[in-house]
Amino acid sequence: MPERRPARWRRLLACKQHGLTFAALAVGEAWLCVRASATPFVVFAGTWLLGLATWTLLEYLLHRFAFHLPPAHPLALFGARQHFDHHAAPDRTPITKPLALTIPALLIGWLAARWLTGAELVAPLWAGLVAGYLGYEVMHVAAHVLAPAEHPLASFQRAHLDHHVDIRSNFGITSPLWDVLLGTRRR
Repeated sequence: MPERRPARWRRLLACKQHGLTFAALAVGEAWLCVRASATPFVVFAGTWLLGLATWTLLEYLLHRFAFHLPPAHPLALFGARQHFDHHAAPDRTPITKPLALTIPALLIGWLAARWLTGAELVAPLWAGLVAGYLGYEVMHVAAHVLAPAEHPLASFQRAHLDHHVDIRSNFGITSPLWDVLLGTRRR
């Protein structure tokens, strides 16, 4: 398998480049908000954590109910086809979501956060959502490209790879919380 190793590192590098773009956006917006806002730090940090927690629920719901619809289903999202391809051939398909899907989704996330929180708290909520998304991308790549003994996230990796075997379970990548609470966690 010598030819596989370079492909693994190319995938990891692609994920890092993808993630760094959105990390810079999230940090930049949060920094601008803190500088321009009278929001106390504790409120800012709490709202960021709420965004992070909200991501775990969004990830679960999208993965379970949108990305596992048949690709021809009228409610299937743009990424459902890529998701089915990924399940069919995880080693030959892109692991990270395409920017054509990610950028509109992040914009919709920002607009929803703005509508829910108003101008004062949109940046920390959105930054928490983006941090969760970045965690998802990094953990998903790690689950596919690193050997189980190579990282401290081996239990997340096992759960995700089990999902490839049984698509009715383990929808959470960044957190098993919703799988546990909603009865879809496979042991």
